[in-house]
Amino acid sequence: MKHKISSVVVPTLLILTGIFSYLILQNNWNFEIASYSIFLFTSIYILIFERIIPLKQDWKSNEQTIWVDIKHFVFSAAIFDALGKMLALSLVFYIQKHFFTISDFWGSLPFLATYIIANLIGEFLPYLYHRVSHTGNNDSYISLLLWKIHSIHHLPTSMNWFKTNWIHPINMFLNTFLKMTPILLLGFNEQIIFLVGITHVVVAYISHANIKTKKSFWDYLIITPQIHHFHHSKKMEEAKNFGNVFSFWDLIFGTYYNRKGAVEKVGVMKSSETEYPKDGDYYEQLLFPILTSKECCT
Repeated sequence: MKHKISSVVVPTLLILTGIFSYLILQNNWNFEIASYSIFLFTSIYILIFERIIPLKQDWKSNEQTIWVDIKHFVFSAAIFDALGKMLALSLVFYIQKHFFTISDFWGSLPFLATYIIANLIGEFLPYLYHRVSHTGNNDSYISLLLWKIHSIHHLPTSMNWFKTNWIHPINMFLNTFLKMTPILLLGFNEQIIFLVGITHVVVAYISHANIKTKKSFWDYLIITPQIHHFHHSKKMEEAKNFGNVFSFWDLIFGTYYNRKGAVEKVGVMKSSETEYPKDGDYYEQLLFPILTSKECCT
């Protein structure tokens, strides 16, 4: 029974949220309320299946990490993410208003095709940024800074719903800015932008979930738990898959990785050159990129 559930848990979530999104557009429901509703549904769905078919029992949240998990959720995901998105979108809207003429070209294409194209365009710059962030060149201040900003997301030694929120505010801002800038400047309508945002949230949370899944066809389409767990692997040859939502750019640029079975260990590779912040110190994690990157290149 559990074997069958693990095969359908990801596509079922996508289908259910897809149906809900369709109803939202058809009935002109409020996008903000609808977004929170889908987020709440996705969260409950994942938390239930993390209990039913967990990939690893020791990946469950515990007393040692729960408080920093909550801080990342409340401050990083709720407050800083909202502020970062507001600032990023404000910059994009300013650029769009003063320097670009909006085209109605996309209205001539089928809605589904427009949605797919918008997602792939919106994924391209975040994919490049994500990939460059993993370089971590000690001889380059920018390279080291980008890695230290992103490394906060890789500090956890377990994967579950909460760990999706372990992300530095600067990382959040850059992800939103790089994703939304091209699709807004290219003139995609608000319905498409809403769906792009919903897709990102749903896939981001399911891809980090402590849910047992199998290597499947879906891995070639979206970032599933199966392939995103490998991205967090401590083995460098497995730590690929830089896409956030779709596998497309990983497949195009040769950074796709998958195999049967599950990742063994996740987290950052410890080295004598870098002393990473403690898992349980949220404020140290926030300051880590700023206070330690100045040590580079001296």
